[in-house]
Amino acid sequence: MMKKLIISSLLVFFAFGTFAQAQQKQDLEPTSNYLVGKFSDNWFITAGVGVQTYLSEYYTTESIVDHFSPAFEISLGKWFTPVMGVRGQLTGFNLRGYNNSSSNFIDQSIVADNGAYKMAFNYFNLHADFLFNIHSQFYNYNPERCYELIPFAGMGWMRAFDGDGARNEFAVNIGIINQFRVTDRFDIDLELKGFIVRSAIDGNASKRINVPAMATVGFSYKFGKDKAFMPAMPASVLDQAKAELDALDSQNQELSNKLNQANRQNDELNKELAKEKQKAKEFNDKLQAALKKQPTLALADVKEGFRVFFEIGKTELDEFNSANLEYIANVIKKTNRKYSIHGYADKTTGGMRINEKLSSGRAQKVYDVLVNQYGVSKDVLTIGSSVVQPDGNPALVRMVEIK
Repeated sequence: MMKKLIISSLLVFFAFGTFAQAQQKQDLEPTSNYLVGKFSDNWFITAGVGVQTYLSEYYTTESIVDHFSPAFEISLGKWFTPVMGVRGQLTGFNLRGYNNSSSNFIDQSIVADNGAYKMAFNYFNLHADFLFNIHSQFYNYNPERCYELIPFAGMGWMRAFDGDGARNEFAVNIGIINQFRVTDRFDIDLELKGFIVRSAIDGNASKRINVPAMATVGFSYKFGKDKAFMPAMPASVLDQAKAELDALDSQNQELSNKLNQANRQNDELNKELAKEKQKAKEFNDKLQAALKKQPTLALADVKEGFRVFFEIGKTELDEFNSANLEYIANVIKKTNRKYSIHGYADKTTGGMRINEKLSSGRAQKVYDVLVNQYGVSKDVLTIGSSVVQPDGNPALVRMVEIK
């Protein structure tokens, strides 16, 4: 009868778990590859209480109540994959039943109708179990699933004892865990299991097999750095990502080399530009000093023409040459003839297009100052420009000639 009760309970809990699973949406994509993680990941500890019975050749003796007693258990385990895990468990407390006179644990004062004596003894069973998650194997892993069906099998050492003596036997363990998710950290475990052990554990000389069986309810706590498994990338995706990363590294190195080369070239150009600016400043200082020493232009000098000098690369007039233009404008207005304004640029400095703009810009600048600022008539002025090869000092051709 008890065996039928246990089998019926297993079927009921399996049906309940299947129904609960059918009602829940699968959140993760189906895959069979998951990261195992570190040794410190995916641990759990469980403590439970319940009821147990001792299935032996005297199980039908007297009332079935005489064969039941409380049970306690504590477990420590780890999941290595979503499907496979291990645990160590300590189970025990007290077993009750009936036995013959050869048992060490009988009470000879209580005799049943069939001549068997009432028996009770303390025990513990220390065993290691292999865990197999059916739902993760056949319905895909989902850490948020509300129900998991986990059968297990293992082996261990069982010790029976009371005040008069003790016996030890090898035990094989088998059972099933019905696990219900409460939170990310906590589960409720309804566990049904049995220990297959030689009947010599209770002193019976018949050498038959006895089965302590129990049902317990426990609370399981998950701990460790990670409490769930993460899907692993397929090898093809990893290879592609590595190839793309290598390509990006190569491009980054190439761009870095080009940037370093451009920076070096920029530094060299800046140094050359600084040198040219210093040369231009030194020459301009010398030129300004020389011009200040020139005598004031007289009316008789008009036939020789006038010259207005510019700094390298510029079309703007400095104060000295601008003041000379006022005098030149007065001379032009006092004579009764036409004048040509011809701008020049140095052919040896800069590109041809830039020099053409400089020569024409310098001529236009002198023309605008004479006409707009000093009132010279447009009718007596013409404009031209040239880019020339200097015979000596290039600064002497960075000018506008009026004649």
